[in-house]
Amino acid sequence: MTFPIGRLLTALFFLAISPAALGERSFNVPEQPGRPVVIELFSSQNCGKCPMANENVAFLAKRSDVIAMTYPVGYWDYLGWDDTFAKPEFAARQKDYNRALGHRGPYTPQIVYSGRLHGSGTNLKPIADKFAVRDLTPYPARIAIGRDQIDINGTFDGTARVTLVRFRPGMTTVTPGGGANAGKAMNYYNLVTSLQALGDWKGGSVSFKARCDSGCAVLVQAAGPSGVVVGVAEKR
Repeated sequence: MTFPIGRLLTALFFLAISPAALGERSFNVPEQPGRPVVIELFSSQNCGKCPMANENVAFLAKRSDVIAMTYPVGYWDYLGWDDTFAKPEFAARQKDYNRALGHRGPYTPQIVYSGRLHGSGTNLKPIADKFAVRDLTPYPARIAIGRDQIDINGTFDGTARVTLVRFRPGMTTVTPGGGANAGKAMNYYNLVTSLQALGDWKGGSVSFKARCDSGCAVLVQAAGPSGVVVGVAEKR
């Protein structure tokens, strides 16, 4: 039996965390795998607090009710180091989220929870408070990710945007050569590499042609790409 390399690297990463470090992390929120929370972390190599948020997201990703991904953003590059993973579309997504959530502007490390809430990723207690504010009913959109096709069906009153998020499964490590984290290894969980708008879903059954061998998530979001998540699936 083969073992996916992404999961193997993730397992090795968690084994490398010291017992003391794990002991400092507690998250006493019951798991509800029937409706996973989508955690989207916006992080930067120039952000001094981002390494802790990266580790927190990796810790939470072990849960059965979390689908997590990390978007590197580059608007702190003026501090003296160009983020090696950042892309303009990731910063644009974060700005759209803040506009939709009524927040004045993006920041790092920022977590967006299923398109409904946002908060800092540096401390697990406020993360737990945000995480616990959730709808436990099944998502309206049911998603099946094939190799060359994505099928969505369900009942929904309105229009939702379907986005394919590609990422590097498991952990990606980088050591910035400058900025706030110069010389310090930073670990990213499910590092996002691209976004692809597939189209709209208005309830019923619909299929989209898109290739995904591994390392992708499909997000269905009400009223646009920065709306509340009404369906999600991932393939590692």
